Amino acid sequence: MAVVLLSLLLRAADDGDPLPRDLRWEVAQAETESFRLGLTLGAQGRASLPFGAADRGTIIATGFNTITIVNHLDYSELFNPGWGFTLEADVMLRPSNQPPGALPSQQSPTLGGYAAFGWDWYGGSHTQDNAGTEVRPDTLRTSTIFVGIKGTGVVEGDFFGDLRFGLGAVHYDTLDATFRPRTGPEGRGELFADTWAFALEVRMHFGWHVGAVGVVFGLGGRLQAPPDRGADSSLDPDAFYALDFDVGLELSF
Repeated sequence: MAVVLLSLLLRAADDGDPLPRDLRWEVAQAETESFRLGLTLGAQGRASLPFGAADRGTIIATGFNTITIVNHLDYSELFNPGWGFTLEADVMLRPSNQPPGALPSQQSPTLGGYAAFGWDWYGGSHTQDNAGTEVRPDTLRTSTIFVGIKGTGVVEGDFFGDLRFGLGAVHYDTLDATFRPRTGPEGRGELFADTWAFALEVRMHFGWHVGAVGVVFGLGGRLQAPPDRGADSSLDPDAFYALDFDVGLELSF
């Protein structure tokens, strides 16, 4: 019905020209404007800074020994800055035609959704409490999956930016640690248990397109629900936060 009405209006305009030409042009544009689905595949490497309260409790038990931790621990004290990478796929709704010579502010943004799979490694550091007890964890390994929304826009020429928000899950591998009190034998036990937990991320990237290939860099943040305490631990961990610095490549179709 809308197409028939539009045809009648344009035919009447051609015969008697009752509509202003600028209005006729806007109606014709609305009729022919269309979008197409595009696929983007990407890979990014990153450096990651962990932080957050790793222990809100006061006791760690290992084997037959009970070792008291007399101050709180932070993830940034237990682990070194880590590294990781992400593989992602985006399905984007792209304008099929842009006005010739349009400024970046006049070009339509690209919107869509994405799915991303990530892996991170945080090498174990060591820290001491006020009583001199040393905690030395092994390497913390995590994997994540996110599904969310993404928008991109042209900044200038081939220079573009994107913003994304995703929800998903994180998996913490089992983590062991060594505990060495100032006096007495050291102990070793399970600090974190194998855990699946909720996670979310927000990321911002900038980059350049060279044909179908894009080079991106940016930063992002993740909030991950804490891992479960291990079998040999009475830790009470809080949320795990990560500040990420990304660089990567993407291929658009």
